[in-house]
Amino acid sequence: MNSSPKILVVYKKSRYEQYVIDEADPTVMRLIEKDHVSVHSLLASHKTHRESLESIIAQLNTLGLRYDCIYRGDVVDTSPYDLIVAVGGDGTVLDLSHRVNDAPMLAINSDPKVSVGYFTAGTAKDFARLLDDTLLGRWEPVALHRFAIKINGQRCGFPVLNDVLVTHANPAAVSHYLLKVGNHSFEEQKSSGIWIATPAGSTGAIRSAGGYVLPYNSDNLQYLVREPYPPKVGGYRFLKGIQPFSEPFEVISRMRDGRLFLDGPHSFYPFTIGDVVSVDPNAQPLQLYGIKEERRTA
Repeated sequence: MNSSPKILVVYKKSRYEQYVIDEADPTVMRLIEKDHVSVHSLLASHKTHRESLESIIAQLNTLGLRYDCIYRGDVVDTSPYDLIVAVGGDGTVLDLSHRVNDAPMLAINSDPKVSVGYFTAGTAKDFARLLDDTLLGRWEPVALHRFAIKINGQRCGFPVLNDVLVTHANPAAVSHYLLKVGNHSFEEQKSSGIWIATPAGSTGAIRSAGGYVLPYNSDNLQYLVREPYPPKVGGYRFLKGIQPFSEPFEVISRMRDGRLFLDGPHSFYPFTIGDVVSVDPNAQPLQLYGIKEERRTA
């Protein structure tokens, strides 16, 4: 990294800031006044996050480094920057990863009592040391696999860092499709949908659904069929598995109203009967400092 890097500090907004300061939500404000259990930690978590962000900004000012500080929802272009400092938790890293290509990222867990922080390198107390190691080249970022998703051969959205859910638009409806894994023939299935995850995303929803935690440097993707509906005769061959990124993975829809969710609930694409959803492994990796395997497998 050059001697005078341009740094982009990207921060999340706490739920308190969103609900109370920005939106003045009367229901949430009333619950806070009553010290209701559902909002008990909102203010304390907000204060912890703001203190972390202010500490990071103060350290950058002390060092005289060039930086911009932007709320994550307002980030559009990260290309002018040499380093991205993400202040939040895994959700902040995930959201920001959709707009990052070349610049490496250093993620700081701003509220470790609340955020798990699989993708973070440390807390605000560690920031000076972590930044020094980064600027002086004492460590290298880890290249995390991402993949792209195609519908009928056309890419949809951004590179996926965590996972994709292929499902019916209605969560209570049955997902009906043909699944092709590797070079095997298509298998007709009914279920609640299919999780497809990167190695980095193997600690997320797919693990909760019964999948495996893969090493972050694995060259394999993982898939898992949610709540399979048993066929009348025999059983399904492909309910979950691990396969190289280079091998085909396709879903032919037998639903008129399907949805493809990329890295969570906010970004989705519709598809219909006859459409082919496929994985494209040719996506640029995310360069992330400080990810630790032991934290992911704990």
